[in-house]
Amino acid sequence: MKDWLNKIWSRLRGKVSWKEKFEAGCSSFQFAQFKEAEEYFKEALDLLKSKSPEDARSFSTLVCLGACYRAQERFEEAEQVLRQAIKTLSRNSKANNDTAFAYKELASCLYEAGNCDDVEEPIREAIKFYENADSDKSKEELADCLLILSRTMIIRCQFAQAEPLLLRCLETFEKSSEEKTFELADTLTCQAIVWNRSSEFQKAEANLHRVIPLHTKLSGEESMEVARCKTELAASLLAQTRYSEAEQAFQESMRTMRKLGSQNTIDFADALAGLATCMRSQRKFEQSLSFYKQALGVYEECYAQEHDDIATVLTQMAVCHSEQEQYIDAELCFSRALCISEKILGSEHSAVSDTLFNLANCYSFQKKYIEAIPLYKRALDISEKIKGSSHPDFAAKLTGLAYCYQLQEHYIDAKPLYIKALEICDQNPAASDDEVADNLIGLANCHLETGDYASARPLYERALVVKQNKFDPRDQELATRLEVLLKRMEHSVV
Repeated sequence: MKDWLNKIWSRLRGKVSWKEKFEAGCSSFQFAQFKEAEEYFKEALDLLKSKSPEDARSFSTLVCLGACYRAQERFEEAEQVLRQAIKTLSRNSKANNDTAFAYKELASCLYEAGNCDDVEEPIREAIKFYENADSDKSKEELADCLLILSRTMIIRCQFAQAEPLLLRCLETFEKSSEEKTFELADTLTCQAIVWNRSSEFQKAEANLHRVIPLHTKLSGEESMEVARCKTELAASLLAQTRYSEAEQAFQESMRTMRKLGSQNTIDFADALAGLATCMRSQRKFEQSLSFYKQALGVYEECYAQEHDDIATVLTQMAVCHSEQEQYIDAELCFSRALCISEKILGSEHSAVSDTLFNLANCYSFQKKYIEAIPLYKRALDISEKIKGSSHPDFAAKLTGLAYCYQLQEHYIDAKPLYIKALEICDQNPAASDDEVADNLIGLANCHLETGDYASARPLYERALVVKQNKFDPRDQELATRLEVLLKRMEHSVV
């Protein structure tokens, strides 16, 4: 903004009265006196009323007024004024640095207002100009625009699309002056978020260890930027099952936010929810539920209406209850999470399918089969529409419904579901051993219960091989039981 204002001052000329008001507004803006700057820019606009709406001075003044509104977080007014500025441009006028800046400012305004779906059009207009410009400054402006676009993609979970853009940003900012250190740190942070969401946790961790000292230098050790990075670092450590390190990082992040008086923010709730999951992973259920409840309270206070974060923490609470076999409490959490997800995401979203499946499992464990089966079937329908009938997610839901039928001794209904799930797992190299073994054992149990020992035996033997290759004590216990079962089957009439 500063460089652009300096160029405008030196280039634009007109009535002394307009120039005085405009320069006074720019000066106030530079000193963060935004309300005062706003008045100057409005007075400058009044002096231009008789001029052509395509007058360059009108355009520049409107852009500056929009930047004033944006600095005061008056995003709706900023958007309106910036769009008005862009409209003052002649249809035949060639794109230049000023028009690119206006589009970039509009995109920034929309991003900060949370209107990420509207950011792409203006930011791509700015990118189009900067990609064709040939100067070091234009390269930095281009990197700024790519960073804004990357952020919106991250919010929309478009991680694969964001990653190459962030790499281009990094190539520019690492060669830039110290003035771009914040942008460098922001790019590294965004890369870490992308890698965490793409399960590249070690790469994310390396980035965060690099970026935390940068933010500490820029903003101080006890700043929100450092706190947010520590929350992200904790998430990376948690995913690597380094629980004590993750817990420490979550606690450090929350300690900083408490000192800043930010206990009632979404950032604090994110750290609480992460710490709760860390406790749950260590089977410290009482502490876990306490942190989840605190996170839920903060989310509910921060959001004026139902939000995906609320549904997510409710789901995590439900899982925590399920792992303790507290199915009534889990059912309540899953049911509320389902209502929220359907309301904000629609009835045929993958998140809705997952919650339906979880709620169906909860009913099944309580032997509420009549309630469970229609939920399983609806979850399967959504999964098939979104991901297809050969996707691992579809297989997992088939296994759940098959097990529900098996619990009711409806083996004829269960068998084809297990067989289909196994076919999908066998065709998918990424299928886990647990998924394969669950289906093998489930199908073998169905054959065993119907007296078809010849079909059951090879399935148990294959499941035994899978389980004995693992080191989980619970798997070894199951493997031992399978060995005993196979020995007994040796004496059975086949």
